Amino acid sequence: MVRLTRWTILMATLLLSSPVYADCEDYWDWVAKSCRRLVDTYQNGYTEVLVSGYAWHIPATWTPEKRAELNANQWGGGLAKTTEDDDGNNHTVFFLAFEDSHKHVESQIGYGYTKFFGAREGVQVGLGYTVMLVQRVDIADGVPFPALLPLLEFRYAKATVMTTYIPRLGGGINHGDTLYIFGRYALN
Repeated sequence: MVRLTRWTILMATLLLSSPVYADCEDYWDWVAKSCRRLVDTYQNGYTEVLVSGYAWHIPATWTPEKRAELNANQWGGGLAKTTEDDDGNNHTVFFLAFEDSHKHVESQIGYGYTKFFGAREGVQVGLGYTVMLVQRVDIADGVPFPALLPLLEFRYAKATVMTTYIPRLGGGINHGDTLYIFGRYALN
């Protein structure tokens, strides 16, 4: 059975139940602009359900024995608020919790940006990034740490399939290089 940690519960509570009150004008211009984007996305974004899915531990960087021990089916979920700018690109604030490669709860709270290419009708490909706080029991004694990861997305109507590359940590074999696949669906 997967146990939720106190950090996971706190991060979910912050995103899901707290109204956002922010005075974004008392910062440097670039910080104020980012602050306004986050607040606008949270307050005016449409709601999406996140579904966690699959982790492919890239064979060239993991031994077969270690890959056999790891959890590839990383089930979980979360919620997001997303706005679409005038160019059709997404700005998203999110909370996601799922079972990681070691069958522990991993939780994330953050922001994502994706630039989409092509017409909105049909399948669109998008490239972007996510900046987040990640909480894992096996890293930093469970204290949330910042992460920046790339995003590749395929969007069709209200559904989006996403993937990110998680580079190896600490170097050597059995320390990373994973493709993580997950998705989201707009509720409104």
